[in-house]
Amino acid sequence: MLAILYDGGCEMCRTSMQAIERFDSSGKIEPIDLHNPAARAKFPSLEMTDLLEELHAVDDQGNVYRGARAINEILRRQPGIKGWLAYAWYIPGYAWLAEWQYKRIAASRYQRDASGRRLPASDHH
Repeated sequence: MLAILYDGGCEMCRTSMQAIERFDSSGKIEPIDLHNPAARAKFPSLEMTDLLEELHAVDDQGNVYRGARAINEILRRQPGIKGWLAYAWYIPGYAWLAEWQYKRIAASRYQRDASGRRLPASDHH
């Protein structure tokens, strides 16, 4: 299994997790809302401040993947052609670009709607 710790208090994050669940055909993804204390208790070494910063994936061996690398781990576990998408990570420059883009979007996630579009300034909380 691959536990995916996501921010259930973020509309865009919830929508993204729903998309991951629809995309997943491996049956090996376990979504965990980081605001659920009972579920999060499975991972006591993960700090809430870090979890709020970016998506975390934890595999059965306890390896922790963050941000764009967590997304790549989700892809890596998919059967067939979906799993092949993970190999883009090894194209020179791709990992850097994926991480940069992930951090850019994650930093403004509370200013975005479920589809990732920026909200007008008056809608921010």
